[in-house]
Amino acid sequence: MKIKKLRINGFGKLENKEINFTDGINIVNGKNESGKSTLLKFITAMFYGVSKNKNGKTIPDFDRYTPWSESEYSGKISYQLDNGEEYEVYREFKKKSPIIYNSNKDDISKLYQIDKSKENLFFTEQTGITEDNFLATCVSEQENVKLSNSMKNTVIQKLSNIVATGDENISYQKAIDKINKKQLENIGSQRSTGRPINKVEEEIDKLEAEKKEIEIYKDKKYQVEEKRNTLKDDLEDNEAIIDLLRKQKINLEKTQLEKEKLKISEKSLEDEEKRQEKMQEKIEELCQLKQDKLRKNNLPYYALLILMIIISSICVYLENYIFLLINIFPVILMITVFFKNNKKRSDNKKKNKKIHQEIAALEEELERSKKEYNDKRTELENRNNIIILNQKNEEDSIKRIFQNKLDKDVIEDILQTRYEKIIEFIDEKEREQTQFKINEKTIEVDNENIIKKLENLVKIDEQLEKLYERKDELIQLNDMYEIVKKEIENAYQEMKEKITPEFIEELKNILFKVTNGKYSNLYIDSENNIIIETQNGKYVPIEMLSIGTIDLIYLSLRISAAKEISQEKMPIILDESLIYYDEERMTRILKYLSNLKDRQIILLTCSERETKILETENIDYNKIEL
Repeated sequence: MKIKKLRINGFGKLENKEINFTDGINIVNGKNESGKSTLLKFITAMFYGVSKNKNGKTIPDFDRYTPWSESEYSGKISYQLDNGEEYEVYREFKKKSPIIYNSNKDDISKLYQIDKSKENLFFTEQTGITEDNFLATCVSEQENVKLSNSMKNTVIQKLSNIVATGDENISYQKAIDKINKKQLENIGSQRSTGRPINKVEEEIDKLEAEKKEIEIYKDKKYQVEEKRNTLKDDLEDNEAIIDLLRKQKINLEKTQLEKEKLKISEKSLEDEEKRQEKMQEKIEELCQLKQDKLRKNNLPYYALLILMIIISSICVYLENYIFLLINIFPVILMITVFFKNNKKRSDNKKKNKKIHQEIAALEEELERSKKEYNDKRTELENRNNIIILNQKNEEDSIKRIFQNKLDKDVIEDILQTRYEKIIEFIDEKEREQTQFKINEKTIEVDNENIIKKLENLVKIDEQLEKLYERKDELIQLNDMYEIVKKEIENAYQEMKEKITPEFIEELKNILFKVTNGKYSNLYIDSENNIIIETQNGKYVPIEMLSIGTIDLIYLSLRISAAKEISQEKMPIILDESLIYYDEERMTRILKYLSNLKDRQIILLTCSERETKILETENIDYNKIEL
């Protein structure tokens, strides 16, 4: 991979700069504080972004490299991968994601993953190198090579870390220790107390105990529900019975009303019958009176008169005048009575005629009354039949209404119940209904209390579910820690068995070249200490070498590690890394770097020594002035 071009709109003290790099060696020359280290940081930031976190620094890089002027905080980098594909990346540092263009200037930013910090991982996907590995191998920042005697042991540890783990800042054992510490802090163990897993298990035990107590209410809830359902059925049945009773009551009242009307009409007919009887009696009386008057005649008077006349004649004949005189008065009386009777007879004839007329009128009225009576009687019978039919129809209708609500026998019993009993039943059922509603309210209150308890059970179940999920997460996290430790152990063993020998051989080769054969053998002992074989064959710890030699070994390690971390031939960027080398050692290093034909070299320096050596040795280079 080679960096082609930089366009810096604004980054720290750098603004409106355009820098072109070539293959081979590129010298970026500038005085101190001219922005060389800022340029290096710009390259890293273009690939990986700039952090807003302090990460142990006084101020975060984002604030540190905000343009000093009001320039736009942005830039662009162009580069080419080993497969020939070319890319351009434009980044506004105030925004999280950059814009990545391919050679056709198509925006392909969405083709790459975004990490948790919303940073686009395009460069890691393209090269397989993280920012930490990039800085640990491909880049030598100024602060990593300015070593004092007090930093010697630190550098030795870093070299050991690179040999052991591939990263200068990671010690295998320290990594394991840190993982164990994090594992204990973030999870805990069976023997620990107050750790996340312990707290979760304690909370689970507590909630499980509460749940066990509350689960008793589940059975109560079923009992209450069953009681409630039974009561609901009874209430519905009772309501249906009351409804049926009321409908039958209305039906009976309607029938009773109609029957009362019939009774009134019947009473009227009875009165009419009595009137007819009186009329009949009156007719019979008049007929009898008529007959009596017709039977009354003067025959007795005539007989008595004749008898008196005969007696008088006999007296005349016998000349018994005294007796005649005595007899003459009855005869006169009889004659008087006779004439009175004749007059009375004449009056009776007139009366009989009047009686006859009265009888005829009464008979006519009686006939008319009988006809009206018969008509009314027929009407009453029809009305009675209609009442019976209507009652039956109403009862059939009631049966249809309640056939799906009540048992057939219950319906029949109620329909056959007398009106007085219906009233009693309604009162009784209404009292039952009132009691049912009281019981329903009581059950409802009980149910609400149980529901509240069970709602708390739901909350407990939710909490338990979360706690068990949390416990599973902690167990899985613990398994992951164990897997990571195992993988680190396996990787460490594999590296020691496979990678380390190759890495050491490459390191030996580089060390031999840059030290002009003075040191060619380098070993790692069982405790990951770096051991150097001197020219006289003696093995000495690296700590016994000079700072310059340690720096040289450190640089050799970086170059060797850069070859191991990626199949992509990454650029090697050195910021004032050769400042402490003498002319001879710097010449050897530059010659070695110039022979790395497949890699781009970028040297950031404030001196002209590198340039003079390159020109003296006729080594091509590209110089860039800041």
